[in-house]
Amino acid sequence: MAPRRILIFFSDTGGGHRAAANALTEAFHFQFPTRYEINKVDGFKECAPFPLSQIPATYFPLTTYTPQLWGGLFHSSNSRLTLPPSAAMDDALLRRGCARVIRQRKPDLVVSVHPLINRAPCNALKEWNPYIPFATVVTDLFDVHGMWFSAAADLMTVPTQGAFDCGVRWGFPPERMRVVGQPIALQFAPQFNASSTASFAAQTPNQNANQAAAPNEPPRALRARLGLQPETFTLLLVGGGEGMGPLRAIARALDAAQLPIQLVIIAGRNEPLRAQLEHDAWRGPVNVQGFVNNMPDWLRASDIVITKAGPGTIMEALAAGKPLILNGNLPGQEEGNVTFVEQSGVGVLRTTPEAIVKQIRDWLVPDNRAIAQMQANARRVARPDAALEIVKLLDALIH
Repeated sequence: MAPRRILIFFSDTGGGHRAAANALTEAFHFQFPTRYEINKVDGFKECAPFPLSQIPATYFPLTTYTPQLWGGLFHSSNSRLTLPPSAAMDDALLRRGCARVIRQRKPDLVVSVHPLINRAPCNALKEWNPYIPFATVVTDLFDVHGMWFSAAADLMTVPTQGAFDCGVRWGFPPERMRVVGQPIALQFAPQFNASSTASFAAQTPNQNANQAAAPNEPPRALRARLGLQPETFTLLLVGGGEGMGPLRAIARALDAAQLPIQLVIIAGRNEPLRAQLEHDAWRGPVNVQGFVNNMPDWLRASDIVITKAGPGTIMEALAAGKPLILNGNLPGQEEGNVTFVEQSGVGVLRTTPEAIVKQIRDWLVPDNRAIAQMQANARRVARPDAALEIVKLLDALIH
């Protein structure tokens, strides 16, 4: 029997939406190796008219250099008064392009992992065939934007109870929502052991599965394999796939503090930053990486993760049982993620290099139990198998 077709709408506005789409694709192939054919579509690039089709290209400079403008757009469109016209405009601009893609791909299920490419494909799908199910996979953690709940989805998965409560406040039917976690790479799932890694790698040689270690490899062994000092307290600095945030300033401050640590800096796709970091002179041990395919290894090898408040990296760090220092957040979009981290007791927000150095120094005081408590909290709130749980729910929509 021919595989059923699943169409996933995402966009490269930050790395988190693509990462969620990739995690779902990975989970479908792992859970149902021959049952589904997965197609992923960047809704802005392929469905929006110009100049909206350029939104992915402008996202990085807009959020980097004018974050307050981004926050203003978020908040101004997220009230009871402004959300309905905002959602209607979004629908009007994207529905025709979404309808064209849906007619071309003829899916058996449509999934959205992006709040702005959500209502339009849902409405386009229902016009084309009202019997084909539509699902929304929310990828923000707490006080999420109302656009996530503007589509009449048959199923809505949310990562936390806070996101569920937000959906209820926006009027989405609670019986169609499920709290299952954030879809992240399968290497974090306990089911994904060494033998399944090898088997899955043979089926999907281009996936990350063949890059990462088994989940139970000890941190000291991981550090040695990654070229790090096995016994040294390890800080992982990461700015997401695009290498966003003041990573260099934080790294320089930590290195100058001469703490008993080693630094790993993941610069992502930010090649100028990676080159600059590699040419810097460092006092202590510093390991610089660009974009990596084995992020689970680097997370498990670390003791503390320092990152901006992107939901994907937060949930991956928690799945690895690691406490967090959030060095900043996008106004509006990522404010709820900070609330989730602080209320869950898994990390803190420290927005200057000096404050980060002070926090690390405080945590390294002998007999300080803060790190151990945050590690326990991280393991408690983590949902490492969320992608597998979500694809089971999506499979049930079709069968």
